[in-house]
Order: sequence, then C-alpha cells, then structure tokens
Amino acid sequence: MSISEHELEKVIDQIHHSIDPSSQFYGKLLNWKGNDGFWHYGIGLSDNKIFDTGRGMKPFDNHYVKAKFVRKVEDIAFPPEKTIRRLIYALKRFREWEYGLLGWNCEHLARLVATNRPISYEVKKQPWPIPDLNHGGKHPHAKEDFQQYLDKNDSTLLNRS
Repeated sequence: MSISEHELEKVIDQIHHSIDPSSQFYGKLLNWKGNDGFWHYGIGLSDNKIFDTGRGMKPFDNHYVKAKFVRKVEDIAFPPEKTIRRLIYALKRFREWEYGLLGWNCEHLARLVATNRPISYEVKKQPWPIPDLNHGGKHPHAKEDFQQYLDKNDSTLLNRS
C-alpha cells in the first residue's frame, strides 16, 4: 500500500467525490476477475466507481470489469455508510503497510473494512503449505490494530465481532 500523506488526502477526496448513496454498489464488498487471472477485491462507491483495495488504492471506473457482490457476507457486512467511513479510516491506519499477495492483500483489506474479518480466502484455498505458512489466510493482527486505531479516532465505528 505505502502511500504518502499528501497522496492519501487526494485519494480520500476522490472517494468523497465518487460516492453515490443511491447506488446498489455503495459501500458493498465487491470482487472481479482481473486480466491477470486473479480475483481482486474492493468497496463499491457508486454505479460507476469501485475503490480498489489492492495495489491501485484508488477509485476506478468499474465499466472495465464485471464486478460482483461478494457472496455470503450479507449477514456480517456493515451498513454502507459505515463501510465507507471504515474504508477512509483503514486507509489512514494502513497507508504504510506493504502490499503482499499472501500476507496483506486486497481481499484482507476489503474484508476487514466491510466485515471486520481480515481474511483472504484466495490465500486460504492455495495448496499446502501456503495457507499454513500464512495464518490460514487470516491476517494475524490487522483487526486488533484497526480496532485500536478506531478507538482513538472514532469509537462509533468499533465492532468487536
């Protein structure tokens, strides 16, 4: 991830200018198959914009991809407004974390933001020993780090589930 404070402010401004609360995608956990053959994850901002929680770390026009709602998260996902607020705080908290396909990837961050569960099922389903070497796909301390950050900055967003 690793973006400067100045770049972070520009990204947050882009998020605010991209959101449309009337969109079916607003604040939803989304995924899409990239040209590289991998699944990518992000947070919907509007009918036309998705926030890429991977290496892009910015909103992009979703007409280039066939984004889908991530299944089986409806009962654990936060309300859209809360998800967007959590996204902005997560960018602030994790802006200096290095992206890594196995240890800290777009799925870990997107799921942490949308469901409070920093797990990558893409890592989890890799052949042995990859999942075992990577905490079964779960990030070992991102959830606790994020909760501590929220506690200091906006305790209304805390959810200890």
